[in-house]
Amino acid sequence: MITTQLEDKILSICFDRSDKMNAITDAMYLAAEKALLDGSDNKEVRVVLFSGAGDHFTSGNDLAEFMSKPPSGNNPPVLKFLLALLRFPKPVVVAINGLAVGIGTTMLAHCDYVVAAQDARFKLPFVDLGACPEGGSSLLFPQLMGHSQAAELLMVADIFSSDKAAQVGLVNKVVAADEVQAHAQKIAKKLSLKAPGAMIKAKALLKQSYAADLEVRMVEEIISFGEMLKSAEAKEALSAFMEKRAPDFSSF
Repeated sequence: MITTQLEDKILSICFDRSDKMNAITDAMYLAAEKALLDGSDNKEVRVVLFSGAGDHFTSGNDLAEFMSKPPSGNNPPVLKFLLALLRFPKPVVVAINGLAVGIGTTMLAHCDYVVAAQDARFKLPFVDLGACPEGGSSLLFPQLMGHSQAAELLMVADIFSSDKAAQVGLVNKVVAADEVQAHAQKIAKKLSLKAPGAMIKAKALLKQSYAADLEVRMVEEIISFGEMLKSAEAKEALSAFMEKRAPDFSSF
């Protein structure tokens, strides 16, 4: 589930499914989208702060749901959430603890300030699951960190550290695990006290040169993602993951 709280002009949005490492379902994507849309129009909301309940930010998409009901069409729930995040006009802060997998990492490129625990870990397993990058990462990551670094994260797809995430520009600040929430709250509070119109204009100008192209790319990615999840490669990759074995692509 998604839990929200509005206090001191900071809208906190929490991935709250700790028994499943905060794996995100379609219903959660739609709830998070609604929170962002409502927050866009609410003058009492100056900043959004994302976090995850328990020990992790999010383990990414709920794979069981994805296997039974892969994204289809050009506007599935995951894309609705991502577009709402991209279009959200106010500052977005993120507090990362534990794992940030898949969309838990790609969404960071749409946010404005990310603080991560020293022991947090990041992974982009799309290719390992027989799918393609999502969340606009195929466009944003090369712009942010260069092709070779983006290819390493999206194609080699190893787990990487908070220090690596900071090095490539996905994380602003790395702190001790017990300081993540306090630091994120401090930044959110600082942003909430600034002139709201100036903040909105600054963010819009920062995104102006690429926002339109990014929306097109995000739709293209998610259509390909849904189609690829139906492929024999993806079925082998997902079966291997569930069976805790190495996938065998030798016959492909």
